[in-house]
Formats: sequence, C-alpha cells, structure tokens
Amino acid sequence: MNDRKHVAWLYEQLPMLVSDGVLPAETADKLRRRYGETPAGGGRQLAILIFGIVGAALIGAGVILLVAHNWDDLSRAARTALAFAPLATAIALGGWVLARRRGSAPWCEGAATYWALTIGSTISLVAQIYQIHGDPARFFLTWILLGLPIVYLLRSGVVACLYFIGATTWAGCARGVYARGTSLWYWGLLALTLPYLLWLWRKDREAWQAVLTGWALAICLCIGTGLSLGAALDGAWIGAYTGLLALMYLAGARWFGGARSVWQRPWQTVGALGLGVVALLLTYDWPWKDIHNSVDAWTTGPVMIIGNTLAALLPIAAICLAAREARRAGWEELDLVMVGVAPLCGVVGYALASAGRLGALPQALFNVYLLALGLGALVAGIRGNRLGRVNAGLLALSALIVARFFDSDLSFLARGVAFILVGTGFLTTNVVMLRRKQASA
Repeated sequence: MNDRKHVAWLYEQLPMLVSDGVLPAETADKLRRRYGETPAGGGRQLAILIFGIVGAALIGAGVILLVAHNWDDLSRAARTALAFAPLATAIALGGWVLARRRGSAPWCEGAATYWALTIGSTISLVAQIYQIHGDPARFFLTWILLGLPIVYLLRSGVVACLYFIGATTWAGCARGVYARGTSLWYWGLLALTLPYLLWLWRKDREAWQAVLTGWALAICLCIGTGLSLGAALDGAWIGAYTGLLALMYLAGARWFGGARSVWQRPWQTVGALGLGVVALLLTYDWPWKDIHNSVDAWTTGPVMIIGNTLAALLPIAAICLAAREARRAGWEELDLVMVGVAPLCGVVGYALASAGRLGALPQALFNVYLLALGLGALVAGIRGNRLGRVNAGLLALSALIVARFFDSDLSFLARGVAFILVGTGFLTTNVVMLRRKQASA
C-alpha cells in the first residue's frame, strides 16, 4: 500500500474511532490537518480524466475539420499559419496548466494529449503545404521525439503510452525501409523514458498512470522486440522472447506483486500469457527448422553483433533474476521457479537445434517444460489457496493436451473422451478450491 491509500483508509476509520471513544474529536481534526484533504475518489477522478482527454481530442479534430473546409481557397502563408495555430494554442494551454493547474491530473493529461496530437497534425500539414516528401518511419520518429518533452513537462502517462506506440510503429516502418539493424535504435528510444518511468513507479506503483504505462510498455515490448531483432541470427527470437516474457513476470511479481487486481498487474499478466503462448508454439517443429549453426555470424559486423548481444542479454537477465528468486521461493512460489526455467530451456533448445539434426530434442524439451509449468502453477495455486494460479496451471496443461491431440492421429472418440476429462478436471478443481476458500473465510 502507498501513502495515498493509507490516508484514505485512515479517513474512513476516523468517524468510527471517534464514536467509539477511541480517539477524541480534537485528535481526529489534528490528523486531518496533518495529512491534508481526503484524496479524490479513483473512479470519479478517472472519469474526469477520460472526459478531459476525449474532449481535447475532439476539439483538435474539430479545429482541423473547420480549417479543411476552406483549405483550398487559402494562400500558402495562411495555410502555414493555420497549420501552426493548433500547436501554438496547445503550447499556450500547456504553459497555463504548468503555471496554474500543475497538480490536476485531468488538466495535465488533457493538455498534454492535445499538445501531442497537434504536433502530428502540424507536421502533416506543413509537409502537405510545401510538398515535403518523406517516409512513415521519419514522420513517426520526428513526432515522438518532439512529443517526448511533454511527458516530462506535464508528467503525462497518456502521452508516454502514445510515445511507446509511436516508437514501436517506427521500428516496424524502419525495418522495411532503412538498412538492416536500424530498428535496434528502438531500445534507445524506449530508454529515453526511463527517468519518467522510475519516478512514476516510485511515486505510486498502483496509480492509474503507472498501471496504464505498464500495460502499454509491456504490450509494445512484445511487438517491438521482434521488430528490432531483424539483425540477429535466425531463431534468436526464441531465447529473446522466453527471456523477455520471463523477465516481465518475475520483475512484476517482485516489484508489483502487492497489487490487488489483474488490471494492476500488467507485467505478470502479459508475461504469463505471452510465455504460455510462446512455450506452446515451441512444442511444434516449425520454429526449429530454420535454425542452423551460425557461429560465424557473431563476427560478420557490428550490427549483427549488437543484435545477437541484445537477444542473449534478455535470457541471461531473466535467468539471473530467477536464480535470485529461487533461493527464497517456497511451494507457494513454485510458479516463479518454473517461469525462470523458460529462458534456460530456450537457450538449450536453440543450442541443440543449431547443432544440426536435433530438432526433435528441443521440441520434446518444451513439451516437458509446458507440462512442468502447468503442474508448477497448479501446485503453487493449491498450496497458496489461489484460484487464479490453479486455473492458469490447468489452462497450460489443457492447451498442451489439446495441441498434442490435434497434432496426432487419434480418433474422434479418443479426443472427445480426453476433452471431457479435461473439462471435468477444470470443474472439479474449481469447486474444491471454492469450498476451501469458503471454509477458510
């Protein structure tokens, strides 16, 4: 829990403590003066914030449409002035918010969103007026770099999310337009937001801004990692993704594990779902077919070396963090240990496949791993009395069973019986866990 939630809880308890005679009214008043006004309700503040952002976007769109109505009849100078007019008003509004409404999240987020959107519209209009030719990659790069200062000036989580989306889009565009390895700068673009993210997470890890940026960054990393690894070896994505997703889950469990809802746990949720999907894909033979012995590729140039190093650092970091967590993990945290094994399996499987004629071994390795992952989550959920982990383990086991049944030549009767058994296991386990929860309540 953070200070804001402590204060909110204290203010809820004060009337009852005064009425029961535990605290005198004077002491309650002193506590209120000491900690300030009661924090605004989260739902109400979020609603105001959403309406502010939507209103800012609608105003910007309306201004553009009004200008577009008479666009062809205006001179080039008039068009240029009108192109910069929304940006000028956005800058003026941002300055006013910094001077008068710095502590208001709706004002800051609304002004920041409007400002960021006007940057993109101004770039597009100026390029159209003066017939400046370019490519989408250059457009998105210019947009996000000009919008980055807004993140720090107005402390805007929404603009930070737009920045992550823009950087990921740039990586996809740059991969198809520029020289091989240019998209590796994607990681440098993300690093520019690191000071803001550290400030945000230290301030309140469960606040909506921290949660929203967590979801946006986690999803963008899942996409951008693949886009930026075009300069790495064939198959390097296996170790990179198993490392990245395991790192997400382990870091989320370590630093964001106290969150009360799934919405407040973006790193664990994205990491768990992504790792389950990747592990299931690696139980097939097609990911391992194109891998061959390419040791010389590590020395073919700086771009290849950087790409391969990045792909190798992700599983190494995940394995190190998993080893640290495994020292103090009990049966209730068995899923943490099993998640940490994923990048190790990815590295071993890649080494076996690159050795040649051993493609069946890494495929079998991930079949065993997914089975162990499901059992580990199941055991951790049962020992810790956590229904969510139990269902996650059952889902992993069911996915493996279903994949293997569709991948085999068994009859429809055998498959039908297997599906009935799996469904029965789901229902029975959930009924037992719910009864245990009710008995312990």
